[in-house]
Amino acid sequence: MKARAWIQAFRLKFLPQGVMPVLIGTAAAYSAKGVFHMDLFLLSFFGMMLVQFGLTMLDDWHDYMRGTDTTATDVKNPYSGGSGVLVDGSITPREMITVVALFYLIAAGIGLYLTAVRGVEIFYIMLAGFFISIFYSLKPFQFAYRGAGEFMMLLGYGPIITLGAYFVQAQDLSLQAALAGFLPGMLMWTMIIVNEIPDYEGDKVAGKRNLVVRFGREAGVRLFAGGLAAVYLFIGAAAALGVFPAGTVLALLSMPFAGRAMGHLKEHYMGRLEVAAANREMVKVYSAATLLFTIGFLI
Repeated sequence: MKARAWIQAFRLKFLPQGVMPVLIGTAAAYSAKGVFHMDLFLLSFFGMMLVQFGLTMLDDWHDYMRGTDTTATDVKNPYSGGSGVLVDGSITPREMITVVALFYLIAAGIGLYLTAVRGVEIFYIMLAGFFISIFYSLKPFQFAYRGAGEFMMLLGYGPIITLGAYFVQAQDLSLQAALAGFLPGMLMWTMIIVNEIPDYEGDKVAGKRNLVVRFGREAGVRLFAGGLAAVYLFIGAAAALGVFPAGTVLALLSMPFAGRAMGHLKEHYMGRLEVAAANREMVKVYSAATLLFTIGFLI
């Protein structure tokens, strides 16, 4: 039973957000330089997986300790408001923060090894990623509580990871790799918006001044629609201009998921549980778009 609780705490449904930018950066390096180092890729992938789990649980722990997330798992939207394992008592706050620290330490060790074998640039990229990841929730910056969390996640889960993954393979910095990172970054921004909508009441009471709390759920629907439109305009325009290989237009095939997400959100944005259908479709949008985009660099 404890193992099941930890799997729930990891929130595997959101793992693609941590690892797909690694695939994109690696594919961009192969496309541009013809290089691929399996061992370095696996280390990068595993390190980012740990950071993703760590950030998820750190945010969960912080919101629970602050009183933001108080809904048990059997009555909550499964895509927002934390994992629920702290509320249920399945895992104690002390246990969770201990595992968070362990995951970050292992990820930092991987980053230091990659710095030693590939170059000091990895160290600076790692520092930027850890800074955003840790201070997304924690003081003194608390980006998630001050209306900057969405933008910081766009950067952290976009260009920072793709540039790092690209450099690990090619030992070079690339404008194309940085720009490619804006696809997962914008998708992450859009996913955060739709996940904030069912948490509106709880976040407002707890003083979590994210964009949806600041501007309201109706504005959140418009921000979500604008985010999706920006994603697909970016894909089409960048491919048409030759910024990315022509095959990256495959990512446009994820649009049906986006249409369903938008339809569910418009209909149910006031329902904390009913809107879960939109959250679920957005996970599909992210996974399909980033996977097809990665394939586009390889064909």
